[in-house]
Amino acid sequence: MRAYIGLVAAALLAAGCDLLSLKAENPNNVLEEDLSNPSAAGAIANGAEATVTRALGAILAPYSTASDELKWVGSRDSWRDLDWGKVDDIYNEFTDNAFTYVAEARWTADKAIERLEAFRSQGALRDPVALVRAYMYGAIIYTTIADMFDDFAFSDRTQPGPNIGRDRIPELYDKAIEYTTKGIQLAQAIGNTTWETRLLAMRARARYSKALRAKLRPNQVDTANPLVNDAGANADAQAALAKMGTADFVYRLETSSATPGLIVGDMSMALQVNFRLEMRIGDEYIVPTADDKKVASVKLRDPIDNRVDPKLEKEITEFTRAERYAPMTVVSRREMHLILAEAALARGDQTEFRNQINAIRAMDGLSPYTGQIPARDMLIHARRVNLFLQGRRLADHYRFAQYPKEWVSGYYKPGVFFPITISERRANPLVK
Repeated sequence: MRAYIGLVAAALLAAGCDLLSLKAENPNNVLEEDLSNPSAAGAIANGAEATVTRALGAILAPYSTASDELKWVGSRDSWRDLDWGKVDDIYNEFTDNAFTYVAEARWTADKAIERLEAFRSQGALRDPVALVRAYMYGAIIYTTIADMFDDFAFSDRTQPGPNIGRDRIPELYDKAIEYTTKGIQLAQAIGNTTWETRLLAMRARARYSKALRAKLRPNQVDTANPLVNDAGANADAQAALAKMGTADFVYRLETSSATPGLIVGDMSMALQVNFRLEMRIGDEYIVPTADDKKVASVKLRDPIDNRVDPKLEKEITEFTRAERYAPMTVVSRREMHLILAEAALARGDQTEFRNQINAIRAMDGLSPYTGQIPARDMLIHARRVNLFLQGRRLADHYRFAQYPKEWVSGYYKPGVFFPITISERRANPLVK
């Protein structure tokens, strides 16, 4: 695992923090003992944010390629295998590369929380927002692992940890819920409504995802009962919406050209799609350029108004124009409405379903949904365009049994997600 200290030092530079308070002669060489100084609280939170941002960008690349959101158009066979639906290959070089970033981010986020909680217990944490932020980054990486992996190992740098196994994946959502709950309580205590809102939305997402993942066992996907109606997720989504107001609220992890090596990394989805041209946006969403490498125009249409979906067009335009520095959405007002819409549909409450769906459609100036198409089809479309490239699509492929046309029979296995990959298996004697 890469050294945590070096990552925090880089985060310090990116954030423009006061390095003199750490008494480091060389700002690129922050020592372990410096991180025990409460003055480093902001830098420690920045380090967690940096590694989580890089990890999310890295793992979204193989995840989205395995879905219909991205299509392989390059020359690397491992991207092709993912495009064909083979997500469980421990030797896939790109999943393997991303795994190391994800493992690093999980460790960094946990350590950041551990250190900042210690500062707070000592009465030395002068900036409690640093801890609030760290709770969010911990929740993001735990939820991401639980959403995208069938197994994981929790090593401590060079000290190996055993794999937890598929049946313990729900515990990772519980950890995310624990972190968001602590963050919400602290944000409320200091009167920071911005972070309270973000964390409420993140807890809604974690609770929803836990209920959804229970339906996605390998080769036992509950396609007969695919809808989620979780009381905790619903309550959090409603509470978050109450604080978001009417704005098109979104919380994103940003990337920056100021620190390309630290934040973006060589595996980022935006870099692979927009710069290396290994993949492009999928055929269901766009018309490609003549060379089949980029987007000529967006084509996926709204099923009610029969025009190019405005939200999808906006997202694709922003993503491609950003080149390697595209931001990544973590939670949004739209996702809160989607959670509540799905819960209403699961209960058979068509009126509430329409209310929640139409709250989203109104944001884009689209005509109200009044039953023009089946409600489930409306939900699937709304999730598809409002959660585009956010790491949600593969689960929907499985539970609604709507698979990408690129998937090859014998390659894909419904309900299967990423494994512990070969680098960790070779380095960790405890992985079974």
